[in-house]
Amino acid sequence: MKSNHWLNGKVLVIITTICIMLPFTAVYGQLEDLEPLGTEEVSCEPDTFNTIYDQQKMDSVEQQKVAEWYSLAREEFKYNNYKRAIPYYWKVVLYDNSGKFKVAFSKLAESYYNLNLPDSVLLVCYRGLKAYPDQTRLHYYAGYVQDIKGNTQCAIPHYEALVKESPTEKSYWVKLAYLYYKQDDCPNAILAQQKVVELDTKDAEASRLLAEIMEKCGEDPLKARESAWRNDPANTNNALEYGKAAFERGLYKEALDPFESVVKADPKNLLALEYMGRSHEGLNQLSKALGYYKEILQIDARNMNVLCLTASIYGRLFEFTTARKYVQNAQKIDPGNGLPNMIMAEIYENTIQFCMDKRTDKKLKYDDKLVYKFSQDELKKATKDPNYASEASRRINQLEGLVPSKEDYFMYKNRMATNDPCYSWINQ
Repeated sequence: MKSNHWLNGKVLVIITTICIMLPFTAVYGQLEDLEPLGTEEVSCEPDTFNTIYDQQKMDSVEQQKVAEWYSLAREEFKYNNYKRAIPYYWKVVLYDNSGKFKVAFSKLAESYYNLNLPDSVLLVCYRGLKAYPDQTRLHYYAGYVQDIKGNTQCAIPHYEALVKESPTEKSYWVKLAYLYYKQDDCPNAILAQQKVVELDTKDAEASRLLAEIMEKCGEDPLKARESAWRNDPANTNNALEYGKAAFERGLYKEALDPFESVVKADPKNLLALEYMGRSHEGLNQLSKALGYYKEILQIDARNMNVLCLTASIYGRLFEFTTARKYVQNAQKIDPGNGLPNMIMAEIYENTIQFCMDKRTDKKLKYDDKLVYKFSQDELKKATKDPNYASEASRRINQLEGLVPSKEDYFMYKNRMATNDPCYSWINQ
C-alpha cells in the first residue's frame, strides 16, 4: 500500500503550508488594497481522507470503550495537551457508531488548529461534514483555514453555511462580504455588506465599506454614503464622501448639509468650502458661491482652481473685466495649465450672449464672430495641456461655423479688434 503521510504517530501531519492562525475578526480596511480574484477552479477537499488511524482500525469496538477514549481526549484537551488528545479523538470518530460523540470532529479540528496544522484541520472538517453536514464548528474552521490559505471560492460555502445557521452573527456576514468581493461577485458582496449594516445601523465603518463596494461595482452608493455620515456625524471623511456623491449626481441642495457640517468642525477645510461654493453655483446661487470662493482665496490666494471658479462666476454675472483679472492671476500661478484658457473661452462666449441679448437684431455680426475667434484661440492654447486637450478640441470644432470666414475678413479689411462698444472691455 502506498505510504500515507497525513498523520503518523508523533509526527502528526506533514503539510505543505505552515501558517500562523490570526484572530478571527475580519476587518477589510480600504478596498483599494483588495484585488478581485478570478474564478479559477481549485480543489477544496484533500486528495485523500485516509490516515494511519484508518489503516490501524479494528473491525469492532464496544461503545463503552469509545466513551472512555472520549473522556481521556477531553481531559487532555482541557489542559491544552492537543498532541495527546488527537489519537483519542481519532479513535472516537472511527468507532462511534451512534453519533453520540460527533463533537469529536470539531474537537479534532480545533486541536490541529491550535497546533497550526491547517491541512489537517481541513481533512478533519471535510471528513466530519460528510458524516454530519450540520456541524457549524466544522464550517467555521474549514472556512477560516481556506480563507487564510487564499482559497476564496472554497471558503465561501462554509461562511454561507454559517450565516444560514446564525443569520444575526455580524462577524460572519462581514467575512462573507469580504470573500464575495475578493471573488469579484459584486451582487452578493453588496447584499452581504447590506446585511452587516442592517445588523448594526450604528456601525459607520460598515456603511462606508458598503458605499465603497457599491461604487467599485458600478452601483449608486449615495444612500450608503448618507447612512455612514448620519451614523457618525462627527466623521468629516464620511461627510465629505456623502457630499461629493450627492454633488456628482446633481443633488446640490442635498450636498450642502454634509459639507456644512465639515465647515463647522473645520472652518478652514478648503475642500468642503469649495464644494459649498460649487453646490450653490449648481443651484444658481452665484453670490453665495462667490462668497465661499473668496473665503478660500483669503486662506490660499494661490488656489488656481478656485481662481478659475471665481472667474467663471464673474463671467456669468457679466462682470467681464473682473473675470479676466482672476483668469490672469491663475495663469501666473501655473502658466502651462489649460484650465484658465478654458475659463477665458467661456467668458468670451458669455459676453457674446450678453451683447446679442442687448440688441434688437439678434443676427450674428462680425464683432460677435471675432469674439468667437478669441474664444477659439484660448481653446487652442488649452489643447497644449493633455488634461484639457480632448474637451478643448471638441469645443473648437463646435465654434468652427461661428468664427469669421475668409470672406468676412476680406469684407472687413482684416480687422482683428472689436468695434462694438459692448465688447470694449476686451480692448482695455
